Amino acid sequence: MKHLHLAAGMLAATAMLVFPALAPAQDAPGGGGGQGGEGGGQTQAPARIKLKIKGLKNGRAKVGDRVQAIATVSPFVGGQRVEIRLGNGGDTVVKRTPFVRGVKGRDFGRVKLRSKPLVDPGRYRVRLTKPPTAAQAGGAAKSKKFKLKYVDLDPGDRGPAVELFNDLLRRQDYYDTDKHRYGSHTERAVMAFRKVNGMARTWNATPGIFKTLAEGKGGFKIKYPNAGKHVEVDISKQVMALSAHGKAQYVFHIATGAAATPSDQGAFTFYRKDPGFNSIGMYYSIYYNRGEATHGYHSVPPYPASHGCIRNPIPDSIFIYNWIDLGDKMFVYN
Repeated sequence: MKHLHLAAGMLAATAMLVFPALAPAQDAPGGGGGQGGEGGGQTQAPARIKLKIKGLKNGRAKVGDRVQAIATVSPFVGGQRVEIRLGNGGDTVVKRTPFVRGVKGRDFGRVKLRSKPLVDPGRYRVRLTKPPTAAQAGGAAKSKKFKLKYVDLDPGDRGPAVELFNDLLRRQDYYDTDKHRYGSHTERAVMAFRKVNGMARTWNATPGIFKTLAEGKGGFKIKYPNAGKHVEVDISKQVMALSAHGKAQYVFHIATGAAATPSDQGAFTFYRKDPGFNSIGMYYSIYYNRGEATHGYHSVPPYPASHGCIRNPIPDSIFIYNWIDLGDKMFVYN
């Protein structure tokens, strides 16, 4: 399914609460008085509040989009301040305490709140509270809860959702992506993600992958966090991680030795670097075990296929070559 273009919709949740008159408190700045009562007393204006959310479709917001809450308070009484908050579970996404602004020619005031781009999974809700003042009673309203829609992405897609998806891949250390488009770099990063997480080895991104990344999950856990700067190759997952500071720094889709010519397992040390292509098509090779090296190659399928070396994609090879220093450790395991 191609990248969806979702038109902004609207979900309204309305609460109308009328509070009885309370004991007079200190007037809010600029507050309007109510009708004078017998003996010169003051009666509070009620607070009827309506709240709606713009930017939803079928009760959901698209990941990466913003939503806008619009609330009205009637009748309008100047100088009244409210608290309006967008929350996700117990977390506050954004909160404001604006004054209610009068609408010309109408007997109500308005308050607006615009969110940041929404990424995290969860159940979102907007709440508005207006404390009572001498001039107007208090009131409150809340919206219905809503979730985010995580979209399906395919190679060739472009746009803000792809840019966000690529950023989330980079945050989980998958190397490297194509920023605003779903190009070959993103394809390889998605392949590495799928391998790490035991998924079918394809180039497509599902809504589930998008959601997992938004949750800050799905990264590669290295086996030797205390080994300093080093490289790890997981044969079972067919990925390679350039690692330092106790975690993976860059994770790559690779291909290890085929069943007839498996890659040797163990701990090794990089001892030689050869730039460019050699006579058999190896590109920017770094040797760690006799004739075995990690190197670029024209074919890097999603399964073991080499003669014992660790093949990496040619567009990634120079970065890998420059990152690895002679003397760095190489761990190959299943």
